[in-house]
Amino acid sequence: MTGAVMAAAGVNSQLGSSGTVIPSPSPVWTNIYGVDAGSTNSQTISGITSPITLSLASSGAGALLYSLNGVATHYTGPFTVNAGDILLFTIAVGLAAKSGTITVTNVSNGGATLATINYVVNSSGGGGGRGILP
Repeated sequence: MTGAVMAAAGVNSQLGSSGTVIPSPSPVWTNIYGVDAGSTNSQTISGITSPITLSLASSGAGALLYSLNGVATHYTGPFTVNAGDILLFTIAVGLAAKSGTITVTNVSNGGATLATINYVVNSSGGGGGRGILP
């Protein structure tokens, strides 16, 4: 393969059926530390030319939420993100400390891992996060 063909092949690997589906630059969410609840920093999704679908998995306990453009939603399954959207993640706990890892997967990019976020959220003992637990 010539260099030009190889370069074009690399660009095409980022294209979905209707556009670029790999955010660029890659979002970098901070690890989560908190009491009763904790959140990552917010990141603006950029570098995509078509909507992407993200899914989340948590290796530990606690209520997993995401905030898309300022609207907090309890995570129940894959969701769509557009260029310019602002996204952050939250873990809320009840009466016990929780720790684990959140894995953010870009379903639109063949299930590639977009981010891995560690979390440790302690409990104040009063159940402060109880109102949003399932």
